Amino acid sequence: MYFLWKRTPHGSIRMSCSGLSCFIERVLSDESKCRSLALAEGETASVTLVLSSENASPGAEVEERLASVVAPLGFRVQVIWADSSAPGAEWHEILSSLSLSPWTWMIAASAVTVVAVAGLKGLFWTLFWGTAAWFVSKVLVASALRKRVLFFMPAARR
Repeated sequence: MYFLWKRTPHGSIRMSCSGLSCFIERVLSDESKCRSLALAEGETASVTLVLSSENASPGAEVEERLASVVAPLGFRVQVIWADSSAPGAEWHEILSSLSLSPWTWMIAASAVTVVAVAGLKGLFWTLFWGTAAWFVSKVLVASALRKRVLFFMPAARR
């Protein structure tokens, strides 16, 4: 996703969400993580970061460091701390990421369609044979990789 950063007489300047979040992740320590970000356009553009930390009190030092790194880009920084140690926060994050995944919606729509067209018995057999195919493919891929590794290994080491 791209955020509109500035409009100029020559066109618009857009900022990549994933690029900016990767940049922020590199600036943060291993204890902190960037959960989300938003960018407000304008001459005094600001970036709002939602961060979480394993540390109980992340402190203002992380915010100051982020502000000093992002300021040369022309952004003001606003930081919102999310409590990742709250009970149920881990499940909430998993469910949130699942609800945003297109794979989840594809599987749900497929299951509803199979039930509507073939009934519960059709859904059962579809899941059964799909799972069987998944396990067979895993075994075949693993054996093929093992043979390929042996093929490229020097004869003395075989």
